[in-house]
Amino acid sequence: MQNLPYGQISRGDSPVLVVTPHTGTSVPEALLVHQAWLPVDGRQADPFGAILQTAALKRGITCISALYHPCVIDFNVALDSRPLSSRLNRVGLCRTHTSRGEALYAEGREPSEADVNARVDEFWKPFHAALSKEVLRLRSMHDNVLLLVSHASSWLSPYREQPGAAECNIGTNRGASCERRLVAAMTESVQAVNRSWVVNGKLADAFAAQHYGIPTTGVHAIEVEVAGRWRLDCEQRAIASEGASADDAALGNALDALEAVLRTIPGNEQTTQVGSAPEGRL
Repeated sequence: MQNLPYGQISRGDSPVLVVTPHTGTSVPEALLVHQAWLPVDGRQADPFGAILQTAALKRGITCISALYHPCVIDFNVALDSRPLSSRLNRVGLCRTHTSRGEALYAEGREPSEADVNARVDEFWKPFHAALSKEVLRLRSMHDNVLLLVSHASSWLSPYREQPGAAECNIGTNRGASCERRLVAAMTESVQAVNRSWVVNGKLADAFAAQHYGIPTTGVHAIEVEVAGRWRLDCEQRAIASEGASADDAALGNALDALEAVLRTIPGNEQTTQVGSAPEGRL
């Protein structure tokens, strides 16, 4: 495991790459002068992502995780996703409110455009540069690779109460970011543990799938968010420090199934060269 200023990287040789942009729990010291940040520091926004990462590391799968809490900077938001005003910045790159709607800054002290740009340069850009490098490294070894991205957008939203929501939300940029058989492998693994799921519902066009998923170059991307009862189970397990569960076995099976599917997908004529980026998007 390599510790970096923006997160951690553990490198493996599998064609699957697990990315957890919302598992960061740290808050920079400069922000801790604001009292509202103290309960955020150390708080896990994506407990499922942490569990997924553990399952992936056991299989020697490359993992990239964030260091900082997603309220500090959200690595799964596009750079052009800026709020209309600082008061409305609850779902952008640098949130001004917690998921409960609590202000993280005193009125008039919200981060300026210059503050946001500084965090982008210090954290966001290096994170994605490292991610792109890992994609290219793995693509040089395999005809097809998959970014499996876990995140917690619903929990981070001020409107996160969603009774009856699907327990597993899968996003593939409306089907454009990956081979269909990879989605089938995911949903079958979820069904095996009786979890509800939906494909391309609220995660139909999330950033990572849009930005990285280019199947014609052998790069696929799937976004996954665990919500509802499954998320609560993950939270309770984290609090109680409980061991493995049937869900963990399902995650392991899903990772194995995804890798098996990737190895059966034919190579594409349009290849990705190490050190370059397909269509300038990586």
